[in-house]
Amino acid sequence: MVNRPRSQISRRNFAGMCIGVAIAGASGFDPVSQVRVARSISSPTANGVIDQNPIRRRGTGFRALNAPRASPGLTLFSPMEGDGRVYLIDLTGKVVHIWKMPYPPGLYGYLTETGTLFYNGKIPNDTFLGKAPFKGGAALEADWNGRVLWEVRHPNHHHDGRLLKNGNVLLLCATELPDQVARKVRGGRPGTEEKGKIWADYLLEVTKDGRTVWEWRSWEHLDPAKDIITAVQDERSE
Repeated sequence: MVNRPRSQISRRNFAGMCIGVAIAGASGFDPVSQVRVARSISSPTANGVIDQNPIRRRGTGFRALNAPRASPGLTLFSPMEGDGRVYLIDLTGKVVHIWKMPYPPGLYGYLTETGTLFYNGKIPNDTFLGKAPFKGGAALEADWNGRVLWEVRHPNHHHDGRLLKNGNVLLLCATELPDQVARKVRGGRPGTEEKGKIWADYLLEVTKDGRTVWEWRSWEHLDPAKDIITAVQDERSE
């Protein structure tokens, strides 16, 4: 890990540049990739066009940049199989900032308008959901230095989470369908339920101290006999 000076960017400038940036999974990242090496692999031609052949652009690190046509800004991501490090990089792959989070990434996160990091972390468990690659488990907010400001956990949380304008947190969750509802679900390959159960999504709004204030269950608003599992090859586990 290369220590980068943090005085090059203020938190105010950082927030202005980074609104709308999202964490994306990645298999690996070299924070010290050399631009001069990448340019020899894929570089703009004289008329400013990037080589559109993806085979010639394969690899890691900075690959190419057509600066006049690229949207300015920074990119935020965390390696899926990493140790919870979150990287903020510029258009050439240079690391602007690094956070060290207490959990591996739970697929989604973003930078807030105040310059903090909203982060979904992965806390596995022994359930069908807990073993899934899209498992979440924790949502938290951290300041520029990585200090956790608050954290909520929920065993049914997966994929996404959002910080609401009212200060609460919206979590995407899943749980086992009631048996009387699961029996009505059509489609999918018979016998592929998870230990005889089907899982379904619900939304959960909680306060930052973990109190539930609102819940929306998908199976109470969809007709299991009509809103079927459309692909015949899909499993009936969810």
